[in-house]
Amino acid sequence: MLLAMVLFGLMAPFSKDVLSRGGITGPQLVALRICGSAILFWVGALVIPQQRVEKRDLPKIVGASFFGFVMAQGGYIVGLSLTSPINATIELTTMPIFTLILSAIILHERITARRALGIALGFTGAILLITRATAGGGDRPTDFRGDLLILVSQMGYAFFLTYFSPVIRKYDAFTFNKWSFTFASLMILPFVGPHIALIDWPALSTSTVGEIIYIVAAATFFSFLLAVWAQHRLQPTTVSAYNYLQPFVAVVASVVMGLAVPQWMHAVAAALIFTGVWLVVNSRRH
Repeated sequence: MLLAMVLFGLMAPFSKDVLSRGGITGPQLVALRICGSAILFWVGALVIPQQRVEKRDLPKIVGASFFGFVMAQGGYIVGLSLTSPINATIELTTMPIFTLILSAIILHERITARRALGIALGFTGAILLITRATAGGGDRPTDFRGDLLILVSQMGYAFFLTYFSPVIRKYDAFTFNKWSFTFASLMILPFVGPHIALIDWPALSTSTVGEIIYIVAAATFFSFLLAVWAQHRLQPTTVSAYNYLQPFVAVVASVVMGLAVPQWMHAVAAALIFTGVWLVVNSRRH
């Protein structure tokens, strides 16, 4: 999950850069990400042994595809194209909270004091990083529709982690992702297919194409392979707690790229995030 969140955390600045350059719209990027990953999983299926999916589980996988990929990932990218990166990052921190609540309702997981404290510390650390990032201003105007879409996407992913946890754990990561991305592609193609045909590939810069390749191959194909593999071994609340690492990854990337200067507040926020994740990871389920 740590590696998956690092790969996924870098997707936000890359996606925003692709969308802000022009030439690629939110729906087009959603289509490239989901359909491109489906193709990669099918190519991999040619050499990697696959589990046989039981017919009775197909409706569950279709449901997981909608909430985990169409609603969560599609809603996030389209929402990101309408709102500011800062708002998007703040709204990402709501997912572990939604997961904590849904785990208690659906999976009857006990909300222990240690787990709740871990979620709270991670949330505090993430907010510290985000508010520090906005101290200098300059963030673009936001659109309420974008904020709403990202919040809905986080609810969808929390539902994906909890309600569909049994079917996710039943199949290996490669088999589950192959069929999930396939069903998700079939759901979105009637709506975004015409948008893909409008992409002027020769007009795109080399850096934009490189960022798209990263988003599809690393931040989607490989990160979801790791995330689903981790879900076989971790509780949904634990998986969601790693979401707080995304703002930390974004800050570190900004520092490395020379876009930000490290400050003591970054260290405090990082300590809160890692402490919060550690508490959730090491808390007892009952």
